[in-house]
Amino acid sequence: MELWVNNKILSDKVKLCRGFSKFMGLMFFRKLRNKESFVLVNASDIHMFFVFQSIDAVWLDKNQIVVDKKENVKPFTPLIKPKIKSHYVIELPLGKAKLFKLKDRVNFR
Repeated sequence: MELWVNNKILSDKVKLCRGFSKFMGLMFFRKLRNKESFVLVNASDIHMFFVFQSIDAVWLDKNQIVVDKKENVKPFTPLIKPKIKSHYVIELPLGKAKLFKLKDRVNFR
């Protein structure tokens, strides 16, 4: 699966996480590579317990529109909340959140 924003491919290795895999996210995961991302479905808040890398996070509503983003989220941060309740959270390598703007449409293909 691929992640697109503004008609540009951002990730070509996207892992959709639902259920238990959503809870696990990047916990105990090796470092995200440049073109990788995790998409947590039906998620809003995240934590960074047992995540050993800083990441960027982008929150989307049900229509896959960007509602918030945070850059350089540090390992072991207990709770990260978006400004607006979301339906998807995209966990990205550092530096990728700057490619998203509020109200951008994101596509998974």
